[in-house]
Parts: sequence; structure tokens; C-alpha cells
Amino acid sequence: MTPTAAGDRDAGTAVAVVGLSCRLPGAAHPGQLWHNLMSGTDSVGEAPEGRWEARIAPAPAGVDRPIRHGGFIDGIAEFDAALFGVSRREAEHTDPQQRLLLELAWECLEDAAIRTSDVRGRQWGVYVGACADDFRLRYFASGRLDRYGHMGTSRALLAGRLSHHFGLCGPSEVVDTGQSSSLAALHRAVSALRLGECEAALVAGVNLNLLPDVTDQIQLWGGLSVDGRCRTLDESANGYVRAEGGGCVVLKPLEAALRDGDHVYCVIAGSAVNNDGGRAELGVPSQAAQRAVIEAAHRAAGVTPADVAYVELHGTGTPVGDPVEARAVGEAIGSGRPPGDPVRVGSVKTNIGHLESAAGIAGFIKTCLALSHGKLPPSLHHRRAPADLPLDELNLRVVTRPEEFPRPHRGVVGVSSFGMGGSNVHVVARPSPVERRREPPGAVDTVWCLSGRSREAVRASAAALLDHPFPEDRASVADVAWTLSHREQWRHRAAVVGGDWAQLREGLAKVADGHDLAVPASWLQDTAPARSALVAVAGAYAYAGGIADVRQRLGQGLRKVPGLPTYPFERETFPGPPPRTVPALDPPSGSPAVSGREADAEAASPGADVAPPFAERWAQAATGPGRQWLVRSLLERELLVVMGEFDDTPARVDPAETFRDMGVDSMSLIEFQGRIVDATNLEIPETALFDHPTINELTAYVDAELEATRG
Repeated sequence: MTPTAAGDRDAGTAVAVVGLSCRLPGAAHPGQLWHNLMSGTDSVGEAPEGRWEARIAPAPAGVDRPIRHGGFIDGIAEFDAALFGVSRREAEHTDPQQRLLLELAWECLEDAAIRTSDVRGRQWGVYVGACADDFRLRYFASGRLDRYGHMGTSRALLAGRLSHHFGLCGPSEVVDTGQSSSLAALHRAVSALRLGECEAALVAGVNLNLLPDVTDQIQLWGGLSVDGRCRTLDESANGYVRAEGGGCVVLKPLEAALRDGDHVYCVIAGSAVNNDGGRAELGVPSQAAQRAVIEAAHRAAGVTPADVAYVELHGTGTPVGDPVEARAVGEAIGSGRPPGDPVRVGSVKTNIGHLESAAGIAGFIKTCLALSHGKLPPSLHHRRAPADLPLDELNLRVVTRPEEFPRPHRGVVGVSSFGMGGSNVHVVARPSPVERRREPPGAVDTVWCLSGRSREAVRASAAALLDHPFPEDRASVADVAWTLSHREQWRHRAAVVGGDWAQLREGLAKVADGHDLAVPASWLQDTAPARSALVAVAGAYAYAGGIADVRQRLGQGLRKVPGLPTYPFERETFPGPPPRTVPALDPPSGSPAVSGREADAEAASPGADVAPPFAERWAQAATGPGRQWLVRSLLERELLVVMGEFDDTPARVDPAETFRDMGVDSMSLIEFQGRIVDATNLEIPETALFDHPTINELTAYVDAELEATRG
């Protein structure tokens, strides 16, 4: 039971949180979560239509009334596959937890004003807490297996896919300690940073509840609330409510964060992990072990009970677990404080439910926001503690209404997360050492750069910024400009020029309506050279790129602004493995029919009324463009089949885009090569697809090979 701890007694090893993202019940981003927390919003509800309706096994005996309530997120089948270079076929066979983590990691890096291209090849670590395999179970039960399903359903790829996509070369680990998984992942990342195993880290937790069978199992175990509410430390507590979602944070050494001008949400002062060690029944928490892990985290952080302003409890709302935790916190912290100065406690589970493997990261993100805003949100559903749990004697007080953060300059916050296998984690965080601006910054002429993979994405970014409540008392328009200029740059762009919030909001409205360059009307008559030069730089960016000139003009000394709207993903729906059907492609009017190996196989059957084999049709076609059209059509069709894009309304392929950029991996290229060989009867080596990595190049190559063999 001896805890493993990591702390920042040496200031050079302090760890800063510089980026946040989340997708939680009722909250698509941290700003929405904070609003819900401060307003006391209960985001638990009924299961959405289509969820928990398809089972992989009959409902078990003893579950007469299956539970239908929980904390759910929207759009779990939706994903911006194109942004991440994932083909439809691969996306269909990839656990939506992997897809959600890709989007959360992207948003988290953007929140930290770190370009994804800047981290490629760097010694960044990835640590993911996860324990659910719902998609994998459903995938195998479907009987429709696909080679993409091997990695698409592997839990290891929850971290590995992030490392692969962003090109991160540090440790890449999935941590499963049950319900404490994501806070254990945070502890692992903090330890790795202090040991020098990585220079920065992405830490995430994820949990999606796709199968009603799992909820049935927990209901049989007896852990669920019959009315769907987590009532932490309340006399009416009767279990927890299942929830889903995910969260992600970026961690950097504090020295590096201060050097890079990062916004620091908070600093991790210490953490510890231990296990109950068999002191109670399996699944029953140990008060002694929970007290020990808190005390170990305090030693690592160099703090005392008097320094603790608030504890974010594990707080599931079970009548067995909550009293154990309350007494452990009372012994570790409450007893070390003066009588009448209780430590404040609460739990985010009362707002959103229990996210199981992602519960720890949800509680930690709440803590980051509380420390950043200097306020404590209320814990819901608490009226009165159980009669046998005297909170006053334990020197604890549940926060039931919004409060100012006590001891703003020295108070720390503890976060607890406990797994049913006995793995306990406690993290101690303290406020950022960077003072927030107290005086509203003055106006300054600047340019906001917006970029996207499509014009619609640029317009959506402008609309999101237009609706965003900017922290005008803590940031300037130039700070926002600097933050936006340090995002990924795409082929579609727009620029907004202005000197104050009103002018820039007016420009955002113009971009949202379709303009690519927005300049205040009052500037049109202004002959000031500085403004003319700024408009010229903005125009050059909007119409020709050139972000470097914008960054140079913005200068130094600006601050990264947290919480800005992130990239507007252009999502498609991927409900699961689709039926393997391939309808015929209708060629343009007057063009020869296109057929792949399925049509050629039918043509080989005696008496079949189908088109002749492809090579014969190619030989009969007019030379030059006609033959190349046939080859290109064949290649596009076979590639779409391999990518899983060929349905009733087949997608079109950009013939100049590389196969890699389309999301076609090496195994898919081998399958593609096999289909081409079957259709053309050519001896095409696998290397040909790597040497000719676009449809245009491969068309020229195949056409030349046909010319050489068929004449």
C-alpha cells in the first residue's frame, strides 16, 4: 500500500496545465462546462434515441426494468475523417473512442496555441485513461469483420493513434485502473515529465457507453442509482449514474510554459497513487488506503492540510463509498485544520454523472477551471448528510452554491479518483503563478487570421468567434490576433482588421456572411501609413497566404488567450461496419462503361450478358484520352471500394491528391494493387503505387503498361 508519489519540491520540476478540451454531458467545450457548473446545471437525462436499444445478449434475469438514464454526449457516430486523413472504411471500423480522442487532442493543442505541425517529431508523451471496450464487443458480435477492425478496436491504439497522427515520439500508454484510470494517467505523465522521459504530454480520459448489456451488469451488481442522480454525501444517496465523454489536457514543465508565454490554468504540485492491498473485499474501498494516498500527495507537493482550500471528491453517490471517502478526507485534511475552518468539498459527478475511466480527468478539468477563474462551483443534490456521517466533526463542508476561491494566493486543491480494483489516485494543484491583467488593455490596430480546409469552415470559425464572450478585462485584441496566428494554416483564409472589439466583431460578421477581407468603414478614408500597411498585410494573407508577415507585424510580448473557439470540425456520420455492397458506377453519358473485377468475373461466366473484360474494352477504345478515361475511372472505382466510400452516392476522388493524404495506408495500397491486377491482368508490382502516389500518376503508369502489353 506504499504510495508512489511525484511532487514539485524542486521548482524546476513543477508541471503546468497549458491547454484544455472536453466533450462532456451538456458541454462540448470547457467554456460550456464552466457555465453549466456555475449555474448548477444537471446534465443527466434519458438515453438518446437509438442508444441502449440493440443488445448483444438477452436482458439478464433480475433486470426487470432496465435503466435508461445517464449522462450522454451528442454525435458519437460523427467524425471529421478527412481532417485526420482517415478513409470511410477505416473510420467505420474504428472505435469512436479513438475518433473522439483525435478531436479532443486537436482542440487541446489549439487551446494551448500550439500548432500540430510544431509537435511532429518531438518527444511528447501520450497518456490515456480508458477501460471500456463496448465498440469492440459490438464489432465482434456483428460478425462483419474487416482488417481495419484489428487496430480500430485495439485499446492500445487509444494512445497509439494520437502518437501516430501527431507524430509524437515520447511514451505512449493506455492506463486502465478502472474508474481511476484517467487520473492515474495524469500521475504517470507528471512522473514522466519529472524524470525527463518526455518534454510535454497529452493526457486524456475517455469513456463511451454503447452497450445496454454493460449497464445491465452494473445494475445487477447494485451500484446504480434507480432515479439517475449522483447525490454525493447526501442522506438520499442510492448509487451512481453512468456517464460518458472525454477530456484532454496539455502538460508542460512550468519553466517551459513561462518561457513560451503559455496561459497556465494551474500547476500540478504533487500526486500519488496506491492500492487498497486487500484490506477490504474486492470492490469495497479502504479508508486507510485513501487517507494514505492523500497524505503521500501532500508530502510530494510540500503542503499541509491548512493549505487545502477545496477537494474534488471521487464522490460517486453510493451509500458505501462516500462515507469511506469522507472519513479518509476528514482524517487526512479535516483533522489538521482549526475547528470551524472546514475544507470545502464537492463532486462534478453530481452535474454530469460518473464517467468511469474518464471520471478523473473530468474532475481535474473542473479543478483547472476553478483555479483559473478563482471560483468554486456548487455540488448538486446535497441537502443533508447521513445521520451517521457527521461532516462537522470531520471538518468538511459541501459547496452547495457558487463561492469565491478561498486563499487565492496560497490555497491548493486536491482531486481524488478511486478504482474498484483498489487503485487510488490523488493530485494536488495550485493556482498559476502568472498574475492576470487587472486593468483593461488598450486598443491597438491588429489583424485576426482565420483559416480552414473549406470556405464553410472559415465562415463557421468567424461565426463562433462572433458569439464568443472574450475576456476583455484580461486580454487585448492583439492577444487574440497572436493566438489565432499560431494555429494551423489551410488553403482557405479570411482576415479581419480592426483596432477594438467592436470593429473586430463587425468584421467577423462580414466574414461569416462570405467576405474574405473585412476592414472597418472608418479606415477607408484613413491615409495613415501604418493602417494602410496593415490592410496590405491582411489582404496578402487572405488572398495569397503569408502568415509569417502577419506574425512579424504582431510583434512580441503578447499573451496566449485560452478558451477561444477551436477548429469547426466538418463531421460525417460513421454508425458502424457497413454491409459490403458495391453498386455499379454510372459513367458519364457517351462514355464507355466502367467495370472492376466483379464485372469481369461475371463476364467470364458462360452466357453472361455483361461488358467484356477491362483490357478488351481498353483496346477497343480510341487511343489517348478515351483510354486514359477508362483507366482513371477504374482506378477511382477500385480505390473507393478499398476505402469503403462506394455506396449509393459514390464519392469522387481528387486525382492530384496523394493516397497518403486520402488516408490510404500501406495495407490498403496492397489491397488496391491486387484489385488493379485482377481487373487488368497486368503484372503491376506493389512498389508502383508508392512510386506513383496519385490517381493521375497511376493512370499514366497503368495506361503505359497496357500500351506496352496490348498495343
